[in-house]
Amino acid sequence: MNIILVRHGESIGNFENRLQGQADYDLTDLGKRQALRTADRLRELGTRAVYSSHLLRAHATALAIADRIGVDPVVTEDVAEYHFGEMSGATYAEIREKFGAIANPAERVYPGEEGRDVFFARVTNAVYRIAEAHGDDTVAIVSHGGPIALFCQAVLGLPYKRPMPFSVDNCSLNVIEISGARGEGRHARLLRLNDTCHLDQLT
Repeated sequence: MNIILVRHGESIGNFENRLQGQADYDLTDLGKRQALRTADRLRELGTRAVYSSHLLRAHATALAIADRIGVDPVVTEDVAEYHFGEMSGATYAEIREKFGAIANPAERVYPGEEGRDVFFARVTNAVYRIAEAHGDDTVAIVSHGGPIALFCQAVLGLPYKRPMPFSVDNCSLNVIEISGARGEGRHARLLRLNDTCHLDQLT
């Protein structure tokens, strides 16, 4: 079966250059147009079910996709973005001011943050749980840059780290083929990374 990890459309937080985390932001007008283009592409790919983070920017994207496909989106909080604690919603300029000499994001500790091991476990368990529920179907999961990069790194056998080693653009498609049962018999293969060809006319 194929899991298509979809990053949400451009949000107000993206536009304002914020570390969104689990702070909630709606889509911009461009983000709404991106969601509609993505909906058409996912319908062409034979998507049968749509899951979504509970955060507004992801859920609004999922609603547009699900409406075009003719299903109801299933909200799954475990695919939501990393919780950056007190820094959620801060601009990147504010973050640079706070952390000063700690230039590398991998070395920063955000007050009240979720914890990277907890994040890794909740995202990977959620994606595989969804895969197990759908047999050979093609399923879309509308999520965020952090969870998508984390899962793609795991599939590639790379350690989870920040900053991300590749781009995950708004409304990009990231396709993972999953076969076999849980445990040693399960295999995952990354087929497509950061595919935005359906958005070409918007950029």
